[in-house]
Amino acid sequence: MSYQDDKRELLKLKQGIINEEESEIHEEEKPVYEVHGIKKIENFFYHYKWYVVAGIFFAAVFVFMMVSLLQKEQGDIRVLVVTKNKEIASNVMYKTQEFEKAFELYCPDYDNSGYIHVDVYNVDLSENPDPQYSLAGVTKLTSEMMYGEAQMFILDTEGANAATNDNFSQFVDLSELYPDNKQIEGPFYRIKGSDFAVNAQYFEACPDDLYIAVKKVFDTDQNSAKSVPAQKKALEVLDNIVNGYYAGWVDDQGRIYGINGREDFNEAR
Repeated sequence: MSYQDDKRELLKLKQGIINEEESEIHEEEKPVYEVHGIKKIENFFYHYKWYVVAGIFFAAVFVFMMVSLLQKEQGDIRVLVVTKNKEIASNVMYKTQEFEKAFELYCPDYDNSGYIHVDVYNVDLSENPDPQYSLAGVTKLTSEMMYGEAQMFILDTEGANAATNDNFSQFVDLSELYPDNKQIEGPFYRIKGSDFAVNAQYFEACPDDLYIAVKKVFDTDQNSAKSVPAQKKALEVLDNIVNGYYAGWVDDQGRIYGINGREDFNEAR
Protein backbone atom coordinates (compact mmCIF):
# COMPACT_ATOMS: atom_id res chain seq x y z
CA MET A 1 0.00 0.00 0.00
CA SER A 2 1.10 3.51 -0.82
CA TYR A 3 1.33 6.35 1.63
CA GLN A 4 -1.97 7.84 0.34
CA ASP A 5 -3.69 4.47 0.66
CA ASP A 6 -2.48 4.20 4.27
CA LYS A 7 -3.90 7.66 5.02
CA ARG A 8 -7.31 6.77 3.55
CA GLU A 9 -7.32 3.48 5.48
CA LEU A 10 -6.49 5.20 8.75
CA LEU A 11 -9.20 7.81 8.11
CA LYS A 12 -11.77 5.06 7.60
CA LEU A 13 -10.67 3.42 10.85
CA LYS A 14 -10.98 6.74 12.69
CA GLN A 15 -14.46 7.42 11.28
CA GLY A 16 -15.65 3.93 12.04
CA ILE A 17 -16.38 3.03 8.47
CA ILE A 18 -14.29 -0.10 8.84
CA ASN A 19 -12.88 -1.98 11.86
CA GLU A 20 -9.39 -3.28 12.50
CA GLU A 21 -10.19 -6.73 11.16
CA GLU A 22 -11.37 -5.27 7.85
CA SER A 23 -8.42 -2.94 7.55
CA GLU A 24 -5.45 -3.85 5.44
CA ILE A 25 -3.14 -2.13 7.89
CA HIS A 26 -1.72 -4.61 10.42
CA GLU A 27 1.07 -4.26 12.92
CA GLU A 28 3.99 -6.31 11.87
CA GLU A 29 5.29 -8.59 14.59
CA LYS A 30 8.97 -8.32 15.23
CA PRO A 31 10.77 -11.62 14.79
CA VAL A 32 11.93 -13.32 18.01
CA TYR A 33 15.45 -14.61 17.84
CA GLU A 34 16.36 -17.46 20.15
CA VAL A 35 19.91 -17.87 21.39
CA HIS A 36 21.47 -21.06 22.64
CA GLY A 37 24.62 -22.30 24.31
CA ILE A 38 27.39 -19.79 24.98
CA LYS A 39 25.39 -16.98 23.38
CA LYS A 40 22.55 -17.54 25.85
CA ILE A 41 24.96 -17.33 28.79
CA GLU A 42 26.58 -14.20 27.36
CA ASN A 43 23.15 -12.64 26.86
CA PHE A 44 22.18 -13.42 30.47
CA PHE A 45 25.33 -11.82 31.89
CA TYR A 46 24.91 -8.82 29.63
CA HIS A 47 21.46 -8.06 31.05
CA TYR A 48 21.97 -9.18 34.67
CA LYS A 49 25.70 -8.71 35.32
CA TRP A 50 25.21 -6.20 38.17
CA TYR A 51 22.73 -8.52 39.91
CA VAL A 52 25.26 -11.35 39.60
CA VAL A 53 28.07 -9.17 40.98
CA ALA A 54 25.90 -8.07 43.92
CA GLY A 55 24.87 -11.67 44.61
CA ILE A 56 28.48 -12.86 44.61
CA PHE A 57 29.48 -9.99 46.93
CA PHE A 58 26.77 -10.73 49.52
CA ALA A 59 27.46 -14.47 49.32
CA ALA A 60 31.16 -13.83 49.97
CA VAL A 61 30.33 -11.61 52.96
CA PHE A 62 28.00 -14.28 54.36
CA VAL A 63 30.64 -17.02 53.97
CA PHE A 64 33.27 -14.78 55.59
CA MET A 65 30.98 -14.07 58.56
CA MET A 66 30.14 -17.76 59.01
CA VAL A 67 33.81 -18.80 58.87
CA SER A 68 34.74 -16.05 61.36
CA LEU A 69 31.94 -17.16 63.68
CA LEU A 70 32.97 -20.82 63.54
CA GLN A 71 36.63 -20.02 64.07
CA LYS A 72 35.98 -17.48 66.85
CA GLU A 73 37.24 -18.50 70.22
CA GLN A 74 34.14 -19.30 72.27
CA GLY A 75 33.95 -17.73 75.71
CA ASP A 76 33.71 -19.58 79.02
CA ILE A 77 31.05 -17.02 79.97
CA ARG A 78 29.35 -14.09 78.27
CA VAL A 79 29.00 -10.62 79.82
CA LEU A 80 26.76 -7.84 78.54
CA VAL A 81 27.68 -4.20 79.20
CA VAL A 82 24.45 -2.15 79.11
CA THR A 83 24.69 1.63 79.51
CA LYS A 84 22.24 4.43 78.82
CA ASN A 85 23.81 7.43 80.52
CA LYS A 86 25.57 9.12 77.60
CA GLU A 87 28.67 10.11 79.55
CA ILE A 88 29.09 6.64 81.07
CA ALA A 89 28.35 4.94 77.74
CA SER A 90 31.10 6.88 75.97
CA ASN A 91 33.40 6.18 78.91
CA VAL A 92 33.03 2.38 78.90
CA MET A 93 32.94 2.00 75.10
CA TYR A 94 36.71 1.56 75.00
CA LYS A 95 36.96 -0.73 78.04
CA THR A 96 35.75 -3.99 76.47
CA GLN A 97 39.18 -5.60 76.29
CA GLU A 98 40.11 -4.55 79.82
CA PHE A 99 36.80 -5.90 81.15
CA GLU A 100 37.45 -9.21 79.40
CA LYS A 101 40.92 -9.53 80.93
CA ALA A 102 39.64 -8.65 84.39
CA PHE A 103 36.80 -11.21 84.24
CA GLU A 104 39.18 -13.86 82.92
CA LEU A 105 41.26 -13.64 86.11
CA TYR A 106 38.21 -14.73 88.12
CA CYS A 107 36.63 -17.14 85.62
CA PRO A 108 37.25 -20.90 85.87
CA ASP A 109 38.13 -22.90 82.77
CA TYR A 110 34.58 -24.13 82.19
CA ASP A 111 35.21 -25.70 78.78
CA ASN A 112 38.47 -27.37 79.90
CA SER A 113 40.36 -25.84 76.98
CA GLY A 114 43.34 -24.98 79.16
CA TYR A 115 42.88 -21.23 78.87
CA ILE A 116 40.20 -18.69 79.80
CA HIS A 117 38.21 -16.46 77.50
CA VAL A 118 35.29 -14.22 78.49
CA ASP A 119 33.08 -12.65 75.80
CA VAL A 120 32.13 -9.06 76.67
CA TYR A 121 29.57 -7.32 74.44
CA ASN A 122 28.77 -3.63 74.67
CA VAL A 123 25.17 -2.37 74.29
CA ASP A 124 24.94 1.42 74.11
CA LEU A 125 21.36 2.61 74.73
CA SER A 126 22.22 6.31 75.03
CA GLU A 127 20.68 8.81 72.61
CA ASN A 128 22.11 8.47 69.13
CA PRO A 129 21.20 10.37 65.94
CA ASP A 130 21.47 7.12 63.96
CA PRO A 131 18.19 5.19 64.45
CA GLN A 132 19.76 2.01 63.06
CA TYR A 133 22.45 2.12 65.77
CA SER A 134 19.83 2.56 68.49
CA LEU A 135 17.67 -0.23 67.08
CA ALA A 136 20.66 -2.59 66.98
CA GLY A 137 21.33 -1.96 70.67
CA VAL A 138 17.73 -2.59 71.71
CA THR A 139 17.55 -5.73 69.56
CA LYS A 140 20.77 -7.13 71.06
CA LEU A 141 19.60 -6.45 74.61
CA THR A 142 16.14 -7.95 74.02
CA SER A 143 17.52 -11.11 72.42
CA GLU A 144 20.03 -11.63 75.23
CA MET A 145 17.43 -11.05 77.94
CA MET A 146 15.04 -13.53 76.34
CA TYR A 147 17.18 -16.12 74.58
CA GLY A 148 20.86 -15.41 75.18
CA GLU A 149 23.50 -16.90 77.44
CA ALA A 150 24.53 -13.60 79.04
CA GLN A 151 23.53 -13.90 82.69
CA MET A 152 26.20 -11.52 83.96
CA PHE A 153 25.87 -7.80 83.30
CA ILE A 154 27.77 -4.55 83.76
CA LEU A 155 25.23 -1.72 83.94
CA ASP A 156 24.67 1.85 84.94
CA THR A 157 21.38 2.66 86.68
CA GLU A 158 19.68 3.90 83.51
CA GLY A 159 20.84 0.82 81.64
CA ALA A 160 19.49 -1.43 84.40
CA ASN A 161 16.14 0.36 84.20
CA ALA A 162 16.03 -0.12 80.45
CA ALA A 163 16.99 -3.80 80.66
CA THR A 164 14.35 -4.65 83.28
CA ASN A 165 11.64 -2.04 82.64
CA ASP A 166 12.42 -0.53 86.08
CA ASN A 167 12.07 -3.93 87.76
CA PHE A 168 15.36 -4.73 89.50
CA SER A 169 13.86 -7.92 90.96
CA GLN A 170 14.88 -9.54 87.66
CA PHE A 171 18.42 -9.57 89.07
CA VAL A 172 19.70 -11.81 91.87
CA ASP A 173 19.63 -9.99 95.23
CA LEU A 174 23.33 -9.98 96.06
CA SER A 175 22.77 -8.33 99.43
CA GLU A 176 21.22 -11.59 100.64
CA LEU A 177 24.28 -13.57 99.51
CA TYR A 178 26.84 -11.05 100.83
CA PRO A 179 25.11 -9.04 103.57
CA ASP A 180 28.32 -7.54 104.97
CA ASN A 181 29.99 -6.51 101.71
CA LYS A 182 30.18 -2.73 101.36
CA GLN A 183 30.51 -2.90 97.56
CA ILE A 184 27.04 -4.44 97.27
CA GLU A 185 23.77 -2.54 97.10
CA GLY A 186 20.77 -4.82 96.60
CA PRO A 187 21.32 -6.67 93.29
CA PHE A 188 24.34 -4.57 92.35
CA TYR A 189 28.06 -4.94 92.99
CA ARG A 190 29.68 -1.52 92.67
CA ILE A 191 32.78 -1.65 90.47
CA LYS A 192 34.25 1.66 91.70
CA GLY A 193 36.74 0.96 94.50
CA SER A 194 36.92 -2.81 93.89
CA ASP A 195 39.83 -5.09 92.99
CA PHE A 196 37.97 -5.83 89.78
CA ALA A 197 38.32 -2.15 88.84
CA VAL A 198 42.06 -2.37 89.54
CA ASN A 199 42.41 -5.43 87.27
CA ALA A 200 40.36 -3.67 84.59
CA GLN A 201 42.73 -0.68 84.79
CA TYR A 202 39.72 1.40 85.78
CA PHE A 203 40.30 2.26 89.40
CA GLU A 204 40.51 6.05 89.05
CA ALA A 205 38.32 6.73 85.99
CA CYS A 206 35.53 4.30 86.83
CA PRO A 207 32.22 6.15 87.37
CA ASP A 208 30.35 5.66 90.66
CA ASP A 209 27.22 4.53 88.83
CA LEU A 210 28.56 1.29 87.30
CA TYR A 211 27.76 -2.17 88.66
CA ILE A 212 27.94 -5.90 88.10
CA ALA A 213 24.68 -7.84 88.33
CA VAL A 214 23.48 -11.39 87.65
CA LYS A 215 20.14 -12.07 86.01
CA LYS A 216 17.62 -14.38 87.61
CA VAL A 217 16.38 -17.40 85.68
CA PHE A 218 12.61 -17.75 85.49
CA ASP A 219 10.45 -20.73 84.48
CA THR A 220 9.09 -18.63 81.62
CA ASP A 221 12.54 -18.01 80.10
CA GLN A 222 12.65 -19.08 76.46
CA ASN A 223 16.11 -20.64 76.74
CA SER A 224 16.28 -21.96 80.29
CA ALA A 225 18.32 -25.00 79.20
CA LYS A 226 21.23 -22.63 78.58
CA SER A 227 20.26 -19.90 81.05
CA VAL A 228 20.45 -22.12 84.15
CA PRO A 229 24.07 -23.30 83.67
CA ALA A 230 25.05 -19.82 82.46
CA GLN A 231 23.67 -18.28 85.64
CA LYS A 232 25.51 -20.83 87.77
CA LYS A 233 28.77 -19.86 86.08
CA ALA A 234 28.01 -16.15 86.48
CA LEU A 235 27.37 -16.53 90.22
CA GLU A 236 30.60 -18.49 90.66
CA VAL A 237 32.62 -15.83 88.82
CA LEU A 238 30.95 -13.11 90.88
CA ASP A 239 31.75 -15.03 94.07
CA ASN A 240 35.39 -15.08 93.02
CA ILE A 241 35.27 -11.32 92.39
CA VAL A 242 33.60 -10.59 95.72
CA ASN A 243 35.99 -12.81 97.70
CA GLY A 244 39.11 -11.90 95.72
CA TYR A 245 39.82 -15.40 94.40
CA TYR A 246 41.71 -15.71 91.14
CA ALA A 247 40.88 -18.67 88.89
CA GLY A 248 43.62 -18.16 86.29
CA TRP A 249 47.23 -17.13 85.78
CA VAL A 250 48.70 -14.80 83.16
CA ASP A 251 51.63 -15.67 80.90
CA ASP A 252 54.17 -13.21 79.45
CA GLN A 253 51.96 -12.62 76.39
CA GLY A 254 48.99 -11.66 78.57
CA ARG A 255 46.99 -14.83 77.92
CA ILE A 256 45.10 -16.19 80.93
CA TYR A 257 45.18 -19.92 81.69
CA GLY A 258 42.99 -21.97 83.99
CA ILE A 259 44.34 -23.45 87.20
CA ASN A 260 43.45 -26.50 89.22
CA GLY A 261 42.71 -25.71 92.85
CA ARG A 262 42.14 -22.02 93.28
CA GLU A 263 42.95 -22.18 97.02
CA ASP A 264 46.60 -23.16 96.45
CA PHE A 265 46.99 -20.51 93.79
CA ASN A 266 45.51 -17.74 95.89
CA GLU A 267 47.41 -18.72 99.02
CA ALA A 268 50.66 -18.50 97.09
CA ARG A 269 50.11 -15.09 95.53
